[in-house]
Amino acid sequence: MRIIGVDLHTQQQSLAMLNTETGELIEKTLEHDSEKVRKFYSALPGQVLVGIEATGPMRWFLKLMEDLEIGCQVGSSVEGSHYLLGRLIKNDLLGCVHLSLVDA
Repeated sequence: MRIIGVDLHTQQQSLAMLNTETGELIEKTLEHDSEKVRKFYSALPGQVLVGIEATGPMRWFLKLMEDLEIGCQVGSSVEGSHYLLGRLIKNDLLGCVHLSLVDA
């Protein structure tokens, strides 16, 4: 399974992807070219779960995840800081991965 934390920005998205089978963690930035984003997510093998922080311009991304039949969890920035392995998470990407893991 791949668990992906996504931080959406206006022109790009930053993501951290954890492969739960190998433990590999990859960080990547994707420009918001709709074909590049669709190609990236549609090429992911196996089960995928995406976590994002609730933000205004997320509707297009949620629609894409629905079209590709990829599970997507939306977290609230109002919930504040999260803890992972006893350490305060200030990084949005790690926070999204953590929220995805909790809900997995």
